[in-house]
Amino acid sequence: MKKIYILLVLFLFDSCISDVELNLFSNRNNISVNCLLNPDFNTITAWISYTKPVLAAVNFVPVVNSQVFLYEEGKLAGQFEKSDSTAYIFLYKIKPGKKYKIKVICGNITVWGETVVPANVTSNFIAIENQYNSFDYKISFKDNPVEENYYWISTKGFKTYDEEVYPEIAAALYSDLGSADDFNRLPEPGFGYMFEYEKYIRINDLNLRGDSVRCQFYPAGVHITNGLQEVFVLSVDYHLDKYMKSSLLVEENDSYAEDVPIVYSPQPVYSNIHGGTGIFGSYVSISKDFNKN
Repeated sequence: MKKIYILLVLFLFDSCISDVELNLFSNRNNISVNCLLNPDFNTITAWISYTKPVLAAVNFVPVVNSQVFLYEEGKLAGQFEKSDSTAYIFLYKIKPGKKYKIKVICGNITVWGETVVPANVTSNFIAIENQYNSFDYKISFKDNPVEENYYWISTKGFKTYDEEVYPEIAAALYSDLGSADDFNRLPEPGFGYMFEYEKYIRINDLNLRGDSVRCQFYPAGVHITNGLQEVFVLSVDYHLDKYMKSSLLVEENDSYAEDVPIVYSPQPVYSNIHGGTGIFGSYVSISKDFNKN
């Protein structure tokens, strides 16, 4: 058991110093469940395994003899079938707006999670050619007024590394949208805009002034000359939203630790799996491809 003093990043926490105990070699395993629902797919995949110690070099251990069930609005929809050592599949098409529950039974241990699938989104995408031989994008869509919504906007494109071209998500989005979440926003002007957002622009509809979303931005870090750029909007449920946000905060803390290890603090990644860990979430998505050629 090691005792580690952690200097917390000020924009994440109120206090400056926390004294915690972190066991890096614990052999205690918890069941991990990872499953995302999307109405566009006819097959649901759930990944079931045991967790492992932080410093362990072994692979994740599958949970043997487990039963995995899906419930829709409280009624049994069916049982998953084992696909490989950690994957379970269920041929089923989920529905927007419905509540789902996943339950995993292994011996006398039961873990579970719930999600409500967001409503469908209809969006309008416009590309504006700019002076950088690329595109600025305008996105607009109606907000769903009957539920609290979490929207994530970004762009997929290509980057070049060692003269090789790779698909990649935009490293940053530049926009004047001040109503978006500021957790990954920097007041860094660029490309004619006021703010820089790391990888995504996250919008909680509680911060909207009206009943619609309008966003214009420039995606930096990916180019369009070697292929398409895919602009997309994700409407995610409450649990997936918290999971995505905490994951980005962990990645940001890791980048600080590379240069100044003393400011690094292990930011916990969100989980909604009761009795275990992982994520059971849902999302709907809409996208459009743009090509310079």
